[in-house]
Amino acid sequence: MRIRQKWIKGILTAIFGICAVTSVYPLLWMVINSFKDTAEIMTGESFGLPHVWKFSNYTDAIFNRDILKFFVNSIIVTGFTLVLTVTTAIMLSYALTRMQWKFSVHVSKMVTLGILLPSQIVIVPIFMMLREMHLINNPLSLILTISAFNIAMATLMCSSFLSGIPLEMEEAAVMDGAGIFTILFRVIVPMIKPAVATMCINTFINSWNEFIYALVLISGEQYRTLPIALMNYSSGKYGTDYGGMYAAMVITSILPVMLFVFFSNQVEKSFSAGAILK
Repeated sequence: MRIRQKWIKGILTAIFGICAVTSVYPLLWMVINSFKDTAEIMTGESFGLPHVWKFSNYTDAIFNRDILKFFVNSIIVTGFTLVLTVTTAIMLSYALTRMQWKFSVHVSKMVTLGILLPSQIVIVPIFMMLREMHLINNPLSLILTISAFNIAMATLMCSSFLSGIPLEMEEAAVMDGAGIFTILFRVIVPMIKPAVATMCINTFINSWNEFIYALVLISGEQYRTLPIALMNYSSGKYGTDYGGMYAAMVITSILPVMLFVFFSNQVEKSFSAGAILK
């Protein structure tokens, strides 16, 4: 029996090790190629260490390609999208799970429909609507659009946690004279931190990587975000600058990787807590 358990443990360790390597190696490969020139990458030597470490790829991305400006633009759009999406999702999920009102069932169905509706099929009416509102080439258009497509998933994610919190917690707060916003943000929200962390990571990734709507709604270079800026590396006069593009991709990936590393424990807690609540 012990020998069998050791074999099973060894096989599982090998499988998890392979999964870890396949997950980490693309990032390592991208970092290594960011120190090479395009000629070395194109000659088929993209899997080894660079013959000459080309740090100028990073200086070119920062000073000549204005990657830091696009980095700041992405942070602004993502930050406001994060606040708007998470705040709206928390309040909407509280209204759907704790309050009784006339159109709650219909709103709940609309939230579910928001998950099933692909964002690409409504890109034309959204563009026309925002054009009438004079919001084209304005970061606000991107913030509102990305938030609208993320609120549904965040609401359902938060609702599953709220449904497992006993009503006695709120009744005790009401007896102490707390108002509805005090109950929500000072009693309920601290109890659903794993769900909030998961909503934040999911919304952050969706906003940070948004390409189609950023390409359609932002036409000027002043408010361009990182995914669109990376596209410039493939439109050079002498072809694609792969070394510089990898360097820009490394800079783009720093914040999402750090966010996941610091908040991965909260995401794991949300999965385990969600399973317990169900």
